[in-house]
Amino acid sequence: MISTQALLLLGPMRTLLAALLCSVSAFAYDFVGPETCRGCHPEAYARWKLGKHARAKDSLTPAQKKDARCLSCHSPNENDQGFAHVTCETCHGGGQYYTAAYVMKDSELVRLVGLVDPSEKGCRTCHDASSPSLKPFDFVEKLKLIDHWSAERAKRAGEKPPKPEQKKK
Repeated sequence: MISTQALLLLGPMRTLLAALLCSVSAFAYDFVGPETCRGCHPEAYARWKLGKHARAKDSLTPAQKKDARCLSCHSPNENDQGFAHVTCETCHGGGQYYTAAYVMKDSELVRLVGLVDPSEKGCRTCHDASSPSLKPFDFVEKLKLIDHWSAERAKRAGEKPPKPEQKKK
């Protein structure tokens, strides 16, 4: 992690370094695929794999699989990145520059080079009023259904991972 003291010591180089880091993040769109994420985040990957996002395109009819409006949410990165469905990087941004272990361990650097913290606004790009879904989207409740981070955090803290939330019938 680059400390404030180190940046101050760099003097004029500080501006150049900041510009370089920011320009890298602007190009951090290349995907590495969910299998790459699995290497360091096996619990998160396993929970994602069991969820609806991992099979989003499969829920479409053959006609819908040819409809760009449907694919824009059910498989948004297939044409440009080659990955079908809603993958890790659909929500977290292309991982080309942030997948290295030393980058992932630095919470500032990882975000500078492309890791996105998903938000309600990001989810609502697909889960909105124009969606064919008949049910309203409750962000807080839906977030519980896709929780793939609690197990990772519990493992790092040496705790027992929580069980995933079950969908209410």
